[in-house]
Amino acid sequence: RLSRRGRTIIFSIHQPRYSIFKLFDSLTLLASGKVLYHGPAKHALEYFSSIGYECEPFNNPADFFLDVINGDSTAVAASKEDHRLVDTGKVAEDNVDSSVVDVLHQKYLSSSLYQSTKEALGKVELGRGSKQRLSKQEHEITYANGFLTQLYWVSKRSLKNLIRNPQASIAQIAVTVILALVVGAIFFGVKLDRSGIQNRVGSLFFVTTNQCFSSVSAIELFIRDKKLFV
Repeated sequence: RLSRRGRTIIFSIHQPRYSIFKLFDSLTLLASGKVLYHGPAKHALEYFSSIGYECEPFNNPADFFLDVINGDSTAVAASKEDHRLVDTGKVAEDNVDSSVVDVLHQKYLSSSLYQSTKEALGKVELGRGSKQRLSKQEHEITYANGFLTQLYWVSKRSLKNLIRNPQASIAQIAVTVILALVVGAIFFGVKLDRSGIQNRVGSLFFVTTNQCFSSVSAIELFIRDKKLFV
């Protein structure tokens, strides 16, 4: 439903079943920070077949891709041509110096899929170059939305969290009210003389110190949301 509204869905899933896999439009396979495949999901099996990895009948494509990347030979049938090239020593794809990931990455870099993607990105870069050059400060901004947009959504999310979990807010309000009553009672009836000025300075110092220490409780929010963000 979200995709039909014009949203772009980025889906990260481990070993999806075939009924889920066939819903994907675009597939990107990553291993050790290297791209092994990026292109239409329906052409992924055809691509791997062209580089010598045949998917066995009734095998889940997602499991097959994982087996190829992990070097599991039980589910991978290499083509005879690749075996012949290795036996003659013309290529060194399966020696100890190059891993399966490096081999697959190099094959992807030499494929037409990579070339078409590179050309598309080149056109995007040319389009950006024709636009008005931004200032250095604006160019360094890598966020998709501006500060006000981020502030709006983060504030809205924080407000919802406060409404859904009012216990912490009520406790903070109660502590603030109690401290206000204590400070007000201690410094009640301060006169307008030299000692009164010193008392007012003391009360302001106490209130400021209390506010500084009470704001430390916000660190707990960062610690809790940091795990969610990561």
